Amino acid sequence: MKNSIKKISMLIAVAGLTTSATTMAADRISYNYAGVQFVDQDVDDYDCNQDGLRVNGSLELNDDFFVLGAVSDLSGNRGCGSETVRAGLGYHTLFGADSSIYGALSFENVSVDHGESDSGLVAAVGLRGFVLNKLEAKVELAHHTAHDGNTVLGGGVAYWFAPRFAVTGDVGLGSEASEVAVGLRMNF
Repeated sequence: MKNSIKKISMLIAVAGLTTSATTMAADRISYNYAGVQFVDQDVDDYDCNQDGLRVNGSLELNDDFFVLGAVSDLSGNRGCGSETVRAGLGYHTLFGADSSIYGALSFENVSVDHGESDSGLVAAVGLRGFVLNKLEAKVELAHHTAHDGNTVLGGGVAYWFAPRFAVTGDVGLGSEASEVAVGLRMNF
């Protein structure tokens, strides 16, 4: 009888810790957010350096799926510039107590100021998690099919200075275009 009580107590303790870790990760890693960033982008083929604003966001549909979107308006030297609109669907799951792994498929339309506009798909996989109490980090690999295609290895951090607000910084190193972005994000 004593052995059975000990085993049941251990099972309850493990279940409690697992539930606690899952709840903590679900509360900390949010896919319900809106953000704004200042973006500086270099496009290799056109010797174009452009910058401007990007508004992005994500909304959870349920515990697994989310929708995401972004709108960018960039302008630059020698008449280069572009407007990009992206919308897609993603899937995420826990990857440890304080992180999640995700995949997303989006449709993207890139309208360039001087030249031909194009549309295509963006396939992305990534990992987001807390590396310190208030510091979230991410790494992402994405492939864009618009124009000549662009495969981007990206990373970023979000410093949560308040429970719902963070300062963000992102870097994307691509085969055709690279960028640096800084901004603010709000979880809701």
